[in-house]
Amino acid sequence: MITMAASSPHDSQARAAQRLEEFAAVQHGYVTRAQARLALVSDMMLRRLVQGGWIDRADHGIYRMRGAHDLPWAGVWAAWLSLDPERAATERIDPPTEIVRGPTAASGVHAIGNLLPEPYAFWTARRRHVRRPDVELRVARLPREDIAIVQDLPVTTPVRTVADLVADHHDGGHVADTLRDAVHSGLIDRRDLPGVLADALERALTRRERASAQPLARQLTGAAV
Repeated sequence: MITMAASSPHDSQARAAQRLEEFAAVQHGYVTRAQARLALVSDMMLRRLVQGGWIDRADHGIYRMRGAHDLPWAGVWAAWLSLDPERAATERIDPPTEIVRGPTAASGVHAIGNLLPEPYAFWTARRRHVRRPDVELRVARLPREDIAIVQDLPVTTPVRTVADLVADHHDGGHVADTLRDAVHSGLIDRRDLPGVLADALERALTRRERASAQPLARQLTGAAV
């Protein structure tokens, strides 16, 4: 748990920004509004920090420290932070919570395929409601073998990402492109195909569809490798 020094009535922007850095340092330069409150940085001070060029507003309730390095999947990261805005990211990966789901967002994090990441899809262990129209939650407890940690972000593994694309009935060409990119990038060992893909499909598909896991894996392997 990150602890903060107390603020004062005469708090300066520099001191407030320094307290935000306690969170931002372990979150790729990002901090949430809820974390700012824990750091005793008021909404008024957040506005002043934006106006003063210390931080930028990255999303609703999410801020990015000016000068932080760029994330190619910044939208996914901001959406994930917003799902548990008080806890630091490093506290949410063991065990992992709100895992980035395969069909679009996870493929973007792995840089495979060419699908847009929105809507941002996540697996969650408990049923909950979110107000963001660009965030989709699905309730499930994934086995640890289907979860990877990519720069502190819990995300489905590349092979489970491909399996979820199939489970969501995405176009076969998009699925094959995504699998091909994963193999060519070394994220999936071609020597393990189609066995590991068939196993992932059996976990991702509905009970009625599982009988097709083996033939689907062979078909996709032939199209992608």
